[in-house]
Amino acid sequence: IRGQELDLRHILIQPEIPQAAVEAAKIELDTIRKHIMEGKYTFAEAALNFSDEKETKFDGGLLRNPINFDSRFELTKMDPTLYNQVRNLKDEEISYPLLETDPRGGPPKYKILKVTNRYDEHEADFAKDYLKIQELALREKQYKAIKEWMDEHIEDTYVSVNAANRSCEFANNWVKE
Repeated sequence: IRGQELDLRHILIQPEIPQAAVEAAKIELDTIRKHIMEGKYTFAEAALNFSDEKETKFDGGLLRNPINFDSRFELTKMDPTLYNQVRNLKDEEISYPLLETDPRGGPPKYKILKVTNRYDEHEADFAKDYLKIQELALREKQYKAIKEWMDEHIEDTYVSVNAANRSCEFANNWVKE
């Protein structure tokens, strides 16, 4: 389509942020943390009133899993930096202010984190584990479709298996006599 593409260039100037401003943000966040712990306001109220992140402030500070947009994070699949920040927190415990640097070179930020619930190992429950069950069902359906396609096309498809590997047992009929 003509006229729908363009090349862009930019000049970026990143202002220096004084160390005093960074320290002031840390002190402010530590004060907010203390007020939450003293019961002056809830974590959700603090997120709404003080957070600079538009994506989470109106949802009580709730972080979303970037993979499936659920509020649950699988420990084995979560960002290692975030995992290290929350791994020692107990339920309802609030972290001390944590410095977060922007990988794209943006200004540093401070944040506090709270684990609202840890899910212990349990039998699958459709109501609680819907997204996980849906993911597993989709994966099973994909495997089945691939297997059916392979079964249909393997006889007509040429696959070269070298002599050294011809004696191996294959799950599919790769070696044709």
